[in-house]
Amino acid sequence: MSTKSLLLYQARNSWLERWDPRMKIIAVLLFGSALLITHSPVLKTAQLLILIALWGITKLSWRVLLFTFLSLSIFFASTMIYQSMLMLAPGDDLITWGRLHFSAQGTLKGVMMCEQIAGIVLLLSLLVRTTSPILLAEGLEILLTPLKKWRLPIHEAVMMFSIALRFLPILVEEFDKIRKAQLARGGGFHRKGISSRFRGVLPMLIPLFIMSILRARDLAIAMESRCYQGDEGRTPIRVYRFRFRDYAVLAFSTLNLLFIFVW
Repeated sequence: MSTKSLLLYQARNSWLERWDPRMKIIAVLLFGSALLITHSPVLKTAQLLILIALWGITKLSWRVLLFTFLSLSIFFASTMIYQSMLMLAPGDDLITWGRLHFSAQGTLKGVMMCEQIAGIVLLLSLLVRTTSPILLAEGLEILLTPLKKWRLPIHEAVMMFSIALRFLPILVEEFDKIRKAQLARGGGFHRKGISSRFRGVLPMLIPLFIMSILRARDLAIAMESRCYQGDEGRTPIRVYRFRFRDYAVLAFSTLNLLFIFVW
């Protein structure tokens, strides 16, 4: 599985890609708030299933979804251990195995927290993988435009966010190249022993840090050569208008949040 397929937006002409980027950000905030607020296991599971269904509608790879959940397995395991074994109430034993005791309430809370973590990660993955970094930055800047009245550097912050989002897969690919080069020289992170592995990290991080600085310098020179001066005097290249589907998404996200309060 390539790094590009894991981290980069790839056009698939899916239904979600046609949503307005501003509405996607608002929907993510509303749906994420509902996911965090609800304490009902039924609603939390239903919301996670909706996100998984959206993943399928978006035509994203199921292997990427499986890889995402597997990468969270350590968080899931630590959460379950903390909730079911360490938050044990008297008389609430679900399973007793030797000196190990698992509580029923703790296990249920652990499952709900795992669903919450998986839901938030899935929500953000859907946003990033169905929206190009340029559209995402433009939508975010439009939504945060009222804050410019207080002279907050919104444009610069959004620019840094979009550059970081664009450069993240490149840095991962360069790290993989450096790791393979170190392995070919007999070094790297895969040698036996914790101390040897720890010493193998530094020779990989130093060239990655230097390459990041060089890339940042090249980007700064390229922007200056094109007379980039922030958002002063700039005009938008795209004009966004909400359509019926965007209002439908807003209505669903708002009703979902309101339903959490009345449940």
